[in-house]
Amino acid sequence: MNRNVIAVLLATSLVVIVAILGFHALGSPGKQRLMRGDHKTLENISNLAQLLNLRHGQNRSLPDDLTTFPKNLTDDPVTHRQIAYRRISDTQFQLCAVFNLESQTIRGANQNDPNAFWSHPKGYYCYQLDTTQPLPPFYNFGSGPFN
Repeated sequence: MNRNVIAVLLATSLVVIVAILGFHALGSPGKQRLMRGDHKTLENISNLAQLLNLRHGQNRSLPDDLTTFPKNLTDDPVTHRQIAYRRISDTQFQLCAVFNLESQTIRGANQNDPNAFWSHPKGYYCYQLDTTQPLPPFYNFGSGPFN
């Protein structure tokens, strides 16, 4: 074998190893797509919770349903089904949706993580919210549920 063939084989092997490590670290393109979908769903839930808190601050009660809210916020951006809303009391409510993947922070739950509240399992999950409590912030960067 001459030197050029060995160099080509080494370079090809290196590219394959880097690609495998990249998929292992970041996940496949399909998994990335599912993670982005869950992230968009969670972003809608967070925005909707903020609007419901604002509405409660104005009216001192929560609405019975989500018909007066913008459809682009009340619909799951992946399934296009409405995010489930249930009014529990004048101050408490649930927002529920289906998630494709378990959020990363559940595995390494850290009480100090600002996104710990927004962690969720795979499948149908409901967030219990109370307008008398500050809404946990949802961050789109760094140590979020999808990193």
